[in-house]
Amino acid sequence: MEDYRFKVNLGGMIEILSDHLYSSPDVYIRELLQNAVDAITGRRKLQGEDGTDGSVILEIEEGKELVFSDNGQGLTEEEIHQFLAIIGESSKRNLEDGRIRTDYIGRFGIGLLSCFMVSDEIRMLTRSCKGTEAPVLEWRGKPDGTYTIRKIENCDGKEQSLYESLSSSCGTRVMLRAKYGMERYFTRDTIERLITYYGLLLPFPIVIRQYDQEKQMNPTYLPWDGRDTNKQELLLFGQVMFEEQFFDCVPFRSEEGDVSGVAYIRNFPILPSAKVSHRIYLKNMLLTEKGDNLIPDWAVFTKCIVNAEDLRPTASREGFYVDEVLDAARGTIEDSLISYISRLAEEEPDRFRQFFQIHQLTLMSLALATPKLFGTLADYFRFETTRGSRTGYELRTGGEPFIYAPTEEKYKQLSQLFFARDKQLINVSYVHSLDLLKRLGAMYGIEVSPVEDWAVEDLMKDLSPEDQDEGFEFLKTANRILKTYDCKAELKYFSPYQLPTFYLMDENMILKRQIASVRAKSDSLFHNMLDAFASDLSNEVAATLYFNYNNPLVRKLVACESQQDIRIFVEILYVQALQIGGFVLHNNEMGMLNRNIMTLMERGISDV
Repeated sequence: MEDYRFKVNLGGMIEILSDHLYSSPDVYIRELLQNAVDAITGRRKLQGEDGTDGSVILEIEEGKELVFSDNGQGLTEEEIHQFLAIIGESSKRNLEDGRIRTDYIGRFGIGLLSCFMVSDEIRMLTRSCKGTEAPVLEWRGKPDGTYTIRKIENCDGKEQSLYESLSSSCGTRVMLRAKYGMERYFTRDTIERLITYYGLLLPFPIVIRQYDQEKQMNPTYLPWDGRDTNKQELLLFGQVMFEEQFFDCVPFRSEEGDVSGVAYIRNFPILPSAKVSHRIYLKNMLLTEKGDNLIPDWAVFTKCIVNAEDLRPTASREGFYVDEVLDAARGTIEDSLISYISRLAEEEPDRFRQFFQIHQLTLMSLALATPKLFGTLADYFRFETTRGSRTGYELRTGGEPFIYAPTEEKYKQLSQLFFARDKQLINVSYVHSLDLLKRLGAMYGIEVSPVEDWAVEDLMKDLSPEDQDEGFEFLKTANRILKTYDCKAELKYFSPYQLPTFYLMDENMILKRQIASVRAKSDSLFHNMLDAFASDLSNEVAATLYFNYNNPLVRKLVACESQQDIRIFVEILYVQALQIGGFVLHNNEMGMLNRNIMTLMERGISDV
């Protein structure tokens, strides 16, 4: 049986690269840089660390041509056939086992193809450093899959210097001419931007040469690595990189994956759902701005500069493979941030409070996800209560159980009664508040429970027998009036005496009101569906309007003999109680209020 080899359509492959693998033609500069880095690494392996220092030179003919030169190991003719003509083959593979060596960036043998996105031809001059008599070779590749190779004995004109530098040393020169519509990728401004973006941290000079002038684009060192660096220098570096001033910075290093870098703490609040841009490098080459799987999800209050030496890049080299090494590196970054927060709280309390005030919402998620930090952070979280805004520390040392209102509506309803009786009620309708309160109670053995409707009546007193007799007829009339609104009436003593009524409904009734409100605003198409929801709810009266017998107006109303006057004032007090409780009025309730106000106004005018 005969074996056959797969064949690759190069034109189709380039379409895959440009439309699906690479995010934009920008990456052609990144791929050239990565090839140069690996070529320089290869030469050092062959010649030792004392060999020629690596360098890259970019010569620009504005908007037309780019010559990209490195003094790496170069290629032999055999290597050109093997590594440039076979898709997926790479010079970075170990020839014995076929595995990619981790000291190289490139892994898949497709990087140079990205140049076809901006040029109709790739021309390369190269000379290998393997042997003193290696010739200068010219390789020309076209997007139709054809290529040529020839030995160069000499060059004339502007290419003579390229030939001469290769004939006396080794390295590679890639020459590209802009294809139609891609001229902007060959301008000085674009190339400088891309070199700065992708290669700022590369440890050898990157020089742009144009009009007989040279400019080095990078500092050739990592500011946090290999020497003592003070915090101010790191903060200044972060400010330059991100064009942003930071609150603080946290250096970190992971032996797993040989990952190092700095997390910069931002100086303003960031939403927990925010997408943050980082600078993630692989062997000093920018890989991605996304911190997925490497930067902890909760650390949205940071911008990180990370350099990894031994993490595995994906085929697009715009991310890392998720494996045990990546998980370990992520854990180190997470532990470094947690240690920073703990140390700041213990050693610099004033600065910690400033940090906490900026990033409170994000730190809530961190506290709930990280038990060892909860005790430190929870004392600083603030809760809305009927005693004012209180910290977790003030709550847990206050000597009271944690009674909470589960919704904003419930809190609005009950807060006046609790406040008047000097009882504490906690509003947990905000993000994470209930989870934090429960965790705080569990940690310190404090009872945590929702407020129950029956508990509200503990804040009220029943009427005396004499007052019950006085109010009997009024209650009959009030119940008849309020039945229309699925509400019943009761007479109680409660504080403050200035509050004439208090409206209380259970969750079932709140839902019924919400459904009715939505139905009034919705298209008739949804009426049947909303009616079906409402029909599933209990028809029992689940709302109560408490009349405060301590209030002078209520006492006068109880003594009133005019049924018409009682109706007017009961309905007005009912609507007022709804508004105080923060409930949206239905159309019939608003109409009833307007009607009663007009009646009172007409009476007033007629009495003038």
